[in-house]
Amino acid sequence: MLSPAQKNLSEEDSSGSDAGSEVSLEPETDRFGFILTNGSTAGSVGPPPELVRQREAKWINIMLQWNRILLKKSSKVKVQCQKGIPASLRAKCWPLLCAAADRMKQNENLYESLDSQPALQSWVDVIERDLDRQFPFHEMFLSKDGHGQRGLFRVLKAYTQYQPEEGYCQAQGPVAAVLLMNMPAEEAFWCLVQISEQYLPGYYSPLLEGVLFDAGMLTWVLKRTCPAAHKHLQHHGVEPLMFATDWLMCLFTRHLPFNTLLRVWDLFFCHGVRVLLQVAVVLVRRVLGRAEQRKQCQGQMETLERLRGVREQVQEEDDTFIAEVCSVPLSNKDLEKQTEKELQKWRKDKPSSTFDPRGRCYGYRMAWARARQNEEERDRKEREKGNLSVPLARSASTLSAVPLAPAQEAEERGER
Repeated sequence: MLSPAQKNLSEEDSSGSDAGSEVSLEPETDRFGFILTNGSTAGSVGPPPELVRQREAKWINIMLQWNRILLKKSSKVKVQCQKGIPASLRAKCWPLLCAAADRMKQNENLYESLDSQPALQSWVDVIERDLDRQFPFHEMFLSKDGHGQRGLFRVLKAYTQYQPEEGYCQAQGPVAAVLLMNMPAEEAFWCLVQISEQYLPGYYSPLLEGVLFDAGMLTWVLKRTCPAAHKHLQHHGVEPLMFATDWLMCLFTRHLPFNTLLRVWDLFFCHGVRVLLQVAVVLVRRVLGRAEQRKQCQGQMETLERLRGVREQVQEEDDTFIAEVCSVPLSNKDLEKQTEKELQKWRKDKPSSTFDPRGRCYGYRMAWARARQNEEERDRKEREKGNLSVPLARSASTLSAVPLAPAQEAEERGER
């Protein structure tokens, strides 16, 4: 596929050029792999090389000391996530943070088994229809027969077999695509599992109960952090479900510059759903934060149009945006308290619903504590069957040094 600029070059009269010159058929891309169209530029060049090397060294040290880091309360991981994970290490760091690396280790060869099995044709048809809609201007996804679309199909198909009751949700497409831009298919699959099961349970279920619940949570966050914008939304009958559903379900893949998106995901894997709500607050502020902006939105349609076009309000200044996100006053303890209140209203309005968001992971520590619980439960069942002869705390386990400490989990919930 040629960019417009390359098409112009290929159509020029060859008589005015050197006979031996050739025009490259490879499209020009930015540093993330997106095709540069006529008149576009490569955008930001990223941090200076020396700074990248320093951050790489710090993350390598974190990975080498991971079990020790999980044993104690430390701000090291959070600080480095806020600064941004180096692009060269996201393939390792994202699965590590969300405990997908452990899920993959504990379920060795499961992805290959799922990949080799046929899926329900109904899911296959829907997935195939969506493939060319995911980042069509990225070099990985240009061709239907390219490795990007093939890998995306495999990951999404495997998920429908892993969770047959959930199947495939269209919002998982762009999420899985971003994962594949940063890591191999098996790691991407297990990250998708952790996002869907542990970080955002109910987001991709048939009833979308998770995102419906968090739309209510966003109303609460907006009221306490930007009351003027919240009042404007209420006055014009604009509910978060009308504009934020796509934001939350797709993890902002369609609404942020790509470098900023990656930085947001660094924070998301570290802190969980809290980050999604903080980002949503910042986007609403960018659209409705000033009085003159609100005056320009004199009705529901005008307000929704501005909110749905929020991409124009976010420039390439990812450091500024990330600092603004982190400054939104919201802690996991705040979220837990409000979750209890929202859940009471939820059960009153939907008495037949069994959805319960209280078990989701608020960040990497809880994800790894949950992984330890799951591993010990598996060991217990195997021991009861007489299939396991090793001690419960297995020295070879990635989690052998991770204590199941409720006090530490409570501390994590209260951290900002």
